[in-house]
Order: sequence, then structure tokens, then C-alpha cells
Amino acid sequence: MCGIMGYIGKREAWPIVMTGLKRLEYRGYDSAGVGTIYKNRLRVAKQVGHLSALDRSYPEGLPGNVAIGHTRWATHGGITQENCHPHVDPGRLVAVVHNGIIDNAEEIKEALQKEGASFRSETDTEVLAHLIARELEEGRASSLVEAVRAALLRIHGTAGILVLSRLEPEVIVAARIGSPVVLGISDEETFIASDPSALVGHTTRIVFLDDSEVAEITARGFRTIDLQNRLREKRVEQIEFAPDEIALQGYRHYMLKEIAEQPAAIDRTLRGRTDMTSGTARLGGLKELGRRIFDFGRITLFGCGTSLHAAGVGQFLMERYARIPAGAEDAAELRSRNPIVSQDNLYVAISQSGETADVLSTLREIKMRGGMVAGITNMVGSSIARETDCGVYIHAGPEISVASTKAFTSQVTALSLMALLFARMRDLPAHEGREWVGGLNDASNEVHAMLVHRDRIKALAEEYCRSQYVMFVGRGISYPVAREGALKLKEIAYIPCDGLSGADMKHGPLSLIEQDSPVWAIVPPDETRERMVGNLQELKARGAAILAVAAPEDEEVARLAQFVIPLPPHHPACSPLLTVVPLQLFAYYAAVALGRNIDKPRNLAKSVTVE
Repeated sequence: MCGIMGYIGKREAWPIVMTGLKRLEYRGYDSAGVGTIYKNRLRVAKQVGHLSALDRSYPEGLPGNVAIGHTRWATHGGITQENCHPHVDPGRLVAVVHNGIIDNAEEIKEALQKEGASFRSETDTEVLAHLIARELEEGRASSLVEAVRAALLRIHGTAGILVLSRLEPEVIVAARIGSPVVLGISDEETFIASDPSALVGHTTRIVFLDDSEVAEITARGFRTIDLQNRLREKRVEQIEFAPDEIALQGYRHYMLKEIAEQPAAIDRTLRGRTDMTSGTARLGGLKELGRRIFDFGRITLFGCGTSLHAAGVGQFLMERYARIPAGAEDAAELRSRNPIVSQDNLYVAISQSGETADVLSTLREIKMRGGMVAGITNMVGSSIARETDCGVYIHAGPEISVASTKAFTSQVTALSLMALLFARMRDLPAHEGREWVGGLNDASNEVHAMLVHRDRIKALAEEYCRSQYVMFVGRGISYPVAREGALKLKEIAYIPCDGLSGADMKHGPLSLIEQDSPVWAIVPPDETRERMVGNLQELKARGAAILAVAAPEDEEVARLAQFVIPLPPHHPACSPLLTVVPLQLFAYYAAVALGRNIDKPRNLAKSVTVE
């Protein structure tokens, strides 16, 4: 993995593919390459490092009106020239770019080597190039699309691929097994990518390949089949965002831009979805549930990383307000322990991209066992959007930085709407529902009020960025926020830290506190405040430097803390939307002070499409 871009049409393909790959840089990568066909010859350019290194090595690019490109994040084999994509067979008949992992690559490679095949790289992808080329050379396949389909039937694992062949210079074959592939449709040209953001500015009409589909693509259109060679009809959808939405617009980094965009993103998530008169939420995507909302005995929310922390907030909201037992589960762990799927349990899959491999695998397992799954995602047409029974789009807009920020607050907003709907249909009185709706409608202004403190948070980040350890502490609805704050600091500043509940802090982690150890404490004026104050006293007694997020009138917290970021008045259910903002800004400014690569942190990718 990590980014794929392809083009076929009348224009020079190199600049189009390179522009698309640059839009996918946020996903993280360590090498890049492009393959073209020109005068019936395959031509390949690849280079270790960023796309700028590829540009320097090939200042004129490669000629041709058809091309495939790839930014690689190493999985099989080191970061070397030989391991860069595209990969070709020894006879240079085909070229392949590939996202995903072929689980039985070594087994196939050994069998091919016994038949005399030689390999140049350590990658699993080169196996695909050999398999496809052999289908063509030995006459078992009469076309490239047949050869690709036959090769895919031999592999186990995940694959989002594009394939060129000098035998069919006016065709690209794309396929999806687990790893996303999207087509962009235009007049007399077709674009292919692993992410719709690469297609922005080229076309507004897109087609998502479903799992186990293969597409034969020309400049004039495409034909799609499944692995059993059955024709598949596809629906053309409209891309949702414009080119200026994926531009920096004067910000130094995408992460800072996306933190600042949170008020607008929250408003988009809420738009048309609240009913002040009835004190409830209107979620058209959950109409499928109907009166089944009364029958569910449990809600299980699952995700990974930031989405898991949003699920933690959702768990609290469902139990506190809707009075439904709920759980927040790591998607990979939920699946691996052979889950007991119940008909009275609603499962909620959460993913910004809608393509997170562990989340997809888990929802498929649950559905196979007869469970009902709702989805919460940002990407229209994504796998989670198409494979869940119902769901809610968060409409956060494109999120480019690897470290998720506005997706978190938008997911929390969507979960708040969902919990409000369930609560009003079950036990919550109308006047309390109206108070909650009022709180949600005020949330974007309250987040603006938190963003005003960025200069003070920047000063704190510069003071504490060289700390050996940072602790984040919260209780109740603030516990998953503490975990999210710690994740942000780990992701982009590479500072060891923990996100803990105030209770858990006492069972071991307190030993890590030394004189002036920074501790972010989330102390909103809710039912957890009194116990959190007790935790702060314990921390203060051990020399911690407490950085608190609390009500401005809370004098007791002010006496214990080194610094307080004041919270505006807000509905208690909305506190995570506010308390997370200082933690996001702290992580950002700490990483800037340390000279980190903010939007593309080491070892990480935006969308984790392998398990």
C-alpha cells in the first residue's frame, strides 16, 4: 500500500498521475513510481523517497496517454529501488501497482521459482505480475482482464490493483479485493484512484468498485465483472467536495486547518437533523431501524484509533441518556474473539474513510452471523456506506492530515444525534431533548470559543514538548477524550503518553509522575468533577504540572492546576466537542516545536486498509 492513481485518455498521462499521487501523499509513503505504455513498450520510473525525488530523476516524465502510479508504504521488503512499484514480469509484458497484502505470496513464489521464474524484489506484488503474464504467455487468457481475473483467483489476501500490458496498450485493468478502488468518469478519458480525493478537479462522476470486482477500463468507459466472470452493473455517484477544500488555504499544515474547520464540520453534520419542537434528531439514514429501536437490548460500537475513541463517547451517551447497555470495542479485537452476535444487539461500525480493513472485516463477520450493522462514515459510497444496513454520513469534508481531528468531532456529533434519537424514542422527556438540541446547535460557537486559546496552548506546548512523558486524565464522557488527546500527541509529536481514567491512574501509572510531569486533566462541570478534583490532589501531591480544561468559575481546579483552559457554558453531552480542542492544539504545537512532519508522521498511513 498506500496510494494508487491511473489515467487513460488523450492527454499526456504523466502529469495527471503525478498530480493525483501528490493528493494522496497525506496517506504516508516511502517510495513512488509510475508506469506508462508508449509505442507498445512498457516504461517504468520509480524512486525511493518522496514524489519530489521521482520528479528530479525524471524531469521530463515518461511519454504516453495511459499510465498507472503508486506511492508505497513498505509492508513486504525494505525501502529499496527494487521494491518500488510498479512491478513488471521478466518479459516486461505487464506492469502492476498494488495496495494490500497477498497472504500466500511466498507459497506462490516458491512454486514459480521451481518452474524457473526469477524475482527481482522482496515484494508480494511481483508475484501478481508473474501470474498475470503467465496467463497471457501460455495462452490460457485471451485478454488482460481474463488474465487478471485468473491470477486473482489464485491469491489470498487483499488487493487494490491497476495493471497495464503492452499487448493491450489502450486498456487498464483495475481490481478490488478488500482494498478500495474508485473510477472517475469523464468525456473520452477515465481516471482511477485508491481515494476520491485524487480525482477532484478531473471529474465529478465516480464509481466505486465493490469487493471481488474487476474493471476493464478504456478512455471511453469501463466494463465490470466479478471473479466468476459475471457482468456487474455499476452506479455512477457524484463526488462531494471541490478542489479548494483540499487546498491549504494559507494554513501551514492540514492538521491546523482541519482543527480550525471543526465548527463548520459540526454544523454540516447537524444540518437538517435536529427538531427543536420535538426535542429529537431526524436521521433519514436510520429509517431502516423504525420501531426496532424499541427492541434493541444493547448497542455495540466498534472502530479503530480515533474512531474507537468516538465510539467510547457514543457508549457513554447511549447509556447515560438512552438507557441502553452499550459497549465500545476495538474492531480487530471484537472479531478475533469470535463474537456472540445477538438479534437484539445493534452494531455500529465507525470509520472516517469507510475503508478501514479491521472495521470492514468485523462488520462482515457480524452480518454473516445475522447481526444488524449501522455505519458512521465520512465517505459517500465507501465500503462501510454500502455494506451496512443503515447509517449516518458525518459530512466533515475531506480530511487530509493523517492525524484525525475534525472527523472525531463530527463522529461524536453524529453519535450524539443517534443517542438523542434513541433516547427520545425511549425514556428522555421532551424538555430534556430540547435542551440537548439547543446544546448541539450552540456547539460550533462553543468550539470557536475554544480555538481562541490557541496562542496560550502553543506556549504550553513549547514549554512541555521535551517532556519524557505526558499523562491525559478524564472520567466518564471525558475518558475517551483523554485517550484521544494521548493518541494525537503520540501520532505527530512521538512523545510517550497515556490517556487514562482518573480511577485507572491510581492503579500503577501514577508511578510515572515526577516533579513537573505535565498532566492534562479534563474536568468539565459534570457528575465526575468531584472525583476528578480528588485525582488532581493526588497528582499535585506528587509534583505534577497540571494543565486543566475546566469551567472558568471552578476555583478549586484553578488552585490545583498550573494552567486552566476555560470551558464556555455548554450541554454536558457536548463537552467532548470542546474539551478535545486544546488537546489537539497541544499535540500540533508540540510537534511543530519538535520539527516533526505534522501531516505525514512516521510509520503511519491515513487509511489502514490491511489488517
